[in-house]
Amino acid sequence: MKYIFDFDDVLFNTSCNPKNFREHIYSSLEKAGVPHNLSKEYVEKERWNKFSLKKMLAHFSVNENMYKEIMGKNKSFVKNELITWIKKLGKSNCYVVSYGEAEYQIDKIERTGVSSLFSEIIVVSGSKKEAIEKICTKHKEEKVVFIDDKAKHFEDLDFKKYPNLKTILYTGQNAKSLIMNEINE
Repeated sequence: MKYIFDFDDVLFNTSCNPKNFREHIYSSLEKAGVPHNLSKEYVEKERWNKFSLKKMLAHFSVNENMYKEIMGKNKSFVKNELITWIKKLGKSNCYVVSYGEAEYQIDKIERTGVSSLFSEIIVVSGSKKEAIEKICTKHKEEKVVFIDDKAKHFEDLDFKKYPNLKTILYTGQNAKSLIMNEINE
């Protein structure tokens, strides 16, 4: 069995959970003189336009050294329960397909220290369809489970063409038991 994980809010506390990466960005910028509400408005406006922390810092004329300071905390936002389970699944069985600005997403993933757990990390700027279907084709004799926190990423997938594909909507519950229950159905 192969597993495809979304990164933000599945493997990494980006916006869910009170202690999340986005709040870390806001509080870091607030210490640099940017009001919390302005940084929050910026993220809400830009998050579907391939958000980039470097662009945000430039927008608010914040010293670019702040980037390293903010990103230096990435390991503390990883969902360790899932990472422990992924380690048991093995690198050859696990993929990441994430949406966003490629340089920023790759850097964010690498700074968490989990990139070595995945056979491939794919960052898309639009639909995840092509990346998911490529993995399904590559492993057409195996079940492929795609786990994402946004149902919209399932809407354009072709389940008739890829009957080996199963999707799981992750909403923050006990990840391992949710995934195991869904897989065993």
